[in-house]
Amino acid sequence: MVLVTGGSSQGKKEFVRQHLGRQGEDVSVWTEGSEASWEEFMKGRFCHDFHLFVRRVMEGSTGPIGHESEWGWAEAIMNRLLEELSAGPPDRVLVTDEIGCGIVPADAFERLYREETGRLCCRIAGEAKAVWRVCCGIGMRIK
Repeated sequence: MVLVTGGSSQGKKEFVRQHLGRQGEDVSVWTEGSEASWEEFMKGRFCHDFHLFVRRVMEGSTGPIGHESEWGWAEAIMNRLLEELSAGPPDRVLVTDEIGCGIVPADAFERLYREETGRLCCRIAGEAKAVWRVCCGIGMRIK
């Protein structure tokens, strides 16, 4: 798995299209975290807006079959999310916005969402074969 992170609207998708796709590969088909089902996201090769997918999982609008929308499941569901991502396509490219910088949100859910997304991205980065940070369309390999 390859993790690509950076600020919002910094050219992450275009960077992936230009630099991380294999020759002749169609890098125009993305699995969107804002709308994909759990199953679609877990099968996706090029997955965009991971941070929005995490939000939807935490809100209960998507998740594995049988998950509940009670906060007691948070740690278990996040562990399952990481396990299924790791078991998916080994050449998966996971693109996420960096949401941990800036002012800490006053809302408890927003703080938890930001924290959980950051923790997941740290764990994914630890398992990923490469991690890229994109700023102004320029990628910097950090792992």
